[in-house]
Amino acid sequence: WTSERLVGLDPLTGKLYWQHAFTPGRISQNIASPVFKNNYLFASNFFNGSLLLKVSQDKLAVEEVWRRQGPSVTNTDSLHCCISTPIIDGDYIYGVDSHGELRCLELRTGDRVWESLDAVPKARWANIHMVRHEDKIWMFNERGELIICKLSPEGFHEISRTKIIEPTKGQLGQRGGVCWAHSAFANKHIYVRNDRELLCIDLSIGE
Repeated sequence: WTSERLVGLDPLTGKLYWQHAFTPGRISQNIASPVFKNNYLFASNFFNGSLLLKVSQDKLAVEEVWRRQGPSVTNTDSLHCCISTPIIDGDYIYGVDSHGELRCLELRTGDRVWESLDAVPKARWANIHMVRHEDKIWMFNERGELIICKLSPEGFHEISRTKIIEPTKGQLGQRGGVCWAHSAFANKHIYVRNDRELLCIDLSIGE
């Protein structure tokens, strides 16, 4: 994913197989990684919304399924992701919009099914990093909270939440600080950091 397009390349030579334009409006802010599942490739950024491509199974090509963009970053359509990489689960996409709105979209249309502000308070560039584990989603939000939940077309279903690290001031001090670095999971531990410290937390306690 470049600043102006998505491309398919030969992994050995870098030869261009296909390209599809996704030109930014004001500036390119391609931070959230594109996601691929069941031959669908989904990309989203802060300024110019979302794009869904269908990757051909029998030739090196893609087809645009839909592209949606709201009139502004405060009046968005579909998803205007900033930092958080979305998740595709079955016929639905789950992602965090430009001001922290956790949303569920219909995969094949981009229509919004629901929106929730329960996972992180609303704020410009509000962020949640999401990792799937079996039938649950583990979220590390920018306020330093670890949330275990389930996401479905019926809504956001919180199972547990605990504060594991303090957000640090600096990037957006008027909001009391943020934790924007992605968490990492390994061997029943979670690794998180802010601008001051790196923590390793044992998740197996209480098993």
